Amino acid sequence: MIFSFKDKAEYFFLKFFYLISRFLSLKHSSFLGGILLSLYGLVSSRNKIALSNLSIAFPKLPQINKKKIIRRMWFNFGRLLGEYSHLPSIKTLNNKNVEIQGIENLLEPLRLKKGCIFFSAHLGNWELTSHPLTEQGYKISFIYRAPNNKLVDDLLRNIRLEYGVDLIKKGPEGAKDCIKILKKKENLGMLVDQKMNDGVPINFFGKKAMTASAVAKLALKFKCPIVPAVCLRVKGIKFKIIYYKKISYKKIKELKTEEKIINFINKYVEQWVRENPDQWIWVHNRW
Repeated sequence: MIFSFKDKAEYFFLKFFYLISRFLSLKHSSFLGGILLSLYGLVSSRNKIALSNLSIAFPKLPQINKKKIIRRMWFNFGRLLGEYSHLPSIKTLNNKNVEIQGIENLLEPLRLKKGCIFFSAHLGNWELTSHPLTEQGYKISFIYRAPNNKLVDDLLRNIRLEYGVDLIKKGPEGAKDCIKILKKKENLGMLVDQKMNDGVPINFFGKKAMTASAVAKLALKFKCPIVPAVCLRVKGIKFKIIYYKKISYKKIKELKTEEKIINFINKYVEQWVRENPDQWIWVHNRW
């Protein structure tokens, strides 16, 4: 495969940054990542997308407040990148920096070994939502959207695989893998807050947003419960991971259609974003 200069430059920058991060403590590499991405955010053209998205979500919010949210978003996103190289060594159980709420809400359906789906969104350090499960020996396959840069994808995949999750790329082949996993009564995790042009239109902050319907399709087909999960940054490298009560198959069946199920799920995401706007990634075209 032939890679462009841009692909190689992105890869070598990230590789260099992660090598440095490994030599720093989690606290210092997180802070360094925040500083570097904050500097990038000062000149990024994506701030226009962020402002446009914030105007949809919070139309009455003053411009100065929107810009403050964007600055904090860049810093939080940078912190996440700074924490990436430490993900394999972060232990969330019995960690004074990590508060876990409602872990039984997810462990209970996992123990039944009938297959379970949990979802999260791009808030805080979303990668940590899987940690309490893998640390207790549960097998989780996480569906993800691969970066366009194959070199970067390989780098990030290796880090994720190191901390114990199996990975499934979004797409036709990935869909087949999901079916195989749920047929074996195993478990899936996914992020549900990205735009997907061939998804279903759902209400997100009062405006239609195209959203992947995989979680609804799979839950209906395999009669799986769905568990909402989120990891929020409390301060610095202190986090709160919350697992909500499961959305039972009975409730899923009552909702009937994929669109209604996704709308129901999306209410969780909207609540998380409303309460923590500076921790969500506003720079992608959600609507």
